[in-house]
Amino acid sequence: MENIKEKILTAIKSLCYEKKEFTLVSGKKSNFYIDLRRISFDGKYLYHIGKLLYEYIKSHPDLKFSVVAGVPIGGLPLVSSTIIAGFLDDNPLKSVVIRKEKKVHGKGNLIEPVQFLSKGSNILIIEDVVTTGGSILKAVKSARDEGYKITDALCIVDRNEGGKENLKENGVMLHSIFLRSDIE
Repeated sequence: MENIKEKILTAIKSLCYEKKEFTLVSGKKSNFYIDLRRISFDGKYLYHIGKLLYEYIKSHPDLKFSVVAGVPIGGLPLVSSTIIAGFLDDNPLKSVVIRKEKKVHGKGNLIEPVQFLSKGSNILIIEDVVTTGGSILKAVKSARDEGYKITDALCIVDRNEGGKENLKENGVMLHSIFLRSDIE
């Protein structure tokens, strides 16, 4: 597993990390950007990312959840690769998507597919990069408003800019594969 972790870290450093000024989703200015989509939408790396996430989940039995969920857009390929890694380990997981807003057509669901959930089910959020935790908190609010629980979130990179603390204040423990200090 250490070899896969090192491979992904090397890819993040060489392909995803840019040192210049950016405006982040939160509106904050930053002198660097980590665009994980450069590898999470690339089959050359995605399988290994899923295996890394799955192995993290598997090695932390304290993570209690019914399904894993991705926050659009960055979390969606991560969830797909994670459940495939689980399947290949003879441990099939279920996944859902927490939309940013309810659909105005079809069934109008905020969370799809709902057949994997019963009220009170616990959802594990998977995200690519966390700065303030804002995207996860929106998903948490949506899920909780629908009657579900979220107690944990797992990300590839925590930028160490308050996300872990913001999530903790809202009853969510953030777990991360890499920290900003691993990349810079």
